Amino acid sequence: MFFFASGFVAVEFLLNEGWHPVQLNFLRHILVVLILVPIWIYFDSLDAVLKANWKWGIFVGGLGFGCGSILLLYGQIFSDPVTITIIIAVFPAVSVVFEVILDKRILNKELVIGILISIIGGCIAVLGSQDLIKVSWGAILAVTAVFLFAWASRANVVDFPNLSTLGQTAICMIGSLTFISAIFLILIISDKMMDSFIIKASIKEYLQLTVYAFLGMAFSQFLWLLGIKKIGLGLASIHMNATAFYVMIILAFFGGSWNNYQLVGALIVGIGVFISQISKKSFIT
Repeated sequence: MFFFASGFVAVEFLLNEGWHPVQLNFLRHILVVLILVPIWIYFDSLDAVLKANWKWGIFVGGLGFGCGSILLLYGQIFSDPVTITIIIAVFPAVSVVFEVILDKRILNKELVIGILISIIGGCIAVLGSQDLIKVSWGAILAVTAVFLFAWASRANVVDFPNLSTLGQTAICMIGSLTFISAIFLILIISDKMMDSFIIKASIKEYLQLTVYAFLGMAFSQFLWLLGIKKIGLGLASIHMNATAFYVMIILAFFGGSWNNYQLVGALIVGIGVFISQISKKSFIT
């Protein structure tokens, strides 16, 4: 989650520099895939790569992570990185819904209460924004992205049992790149991508793009899927609530200011997480 949070900070800088969100997403996917595919072939063999379920991998990656990442980026444009990461507090609730419906899991009251409190904390964080209507649209986009991410995260682990965690990460990142590339191409053809200034970017912008791609996406995605394999989607997603704290810490380290509403919202989210884990019986079984 710390590496995931670093991506929010990096992309905020790049967006403020005028980078187009689709262009930015396309470039980071290119970097990620160029690194992941050779590593996948090296560790799992070319035969394992060729025998993978590519049709489903591209669909899951494209819809879940590709479309989801674009929605999350536009959500951040409407609001800010801390608000978005606190809104992501609904991720555990969404994950639990998927596990209850698809995996027939049983809920306990402590987990439900904890999740509801976490959602209240996310709402308080949104109320602290200066432009509530604008941020509310950002929140809607972020929540939609959360549903897509939750579905794709589960499918990424459950639907590719013959792949290693590295392979599961790579195949869905390629699917995500496929979706992003199609959107990028449409914008190029329709002359909507007028600010393609990647060649003129500064060294600092390149460094932020590297952080966004490798730490915020490739490495964090690998650890995320590994965590889901160990403890399940519902419990793993609860840890995502800590992302807002990490974002605020990183921003503060680089001279950013604290937002009291966001801080209170994050603390309430933390209380919800604590209640949801107050006893072993609170977990989904």
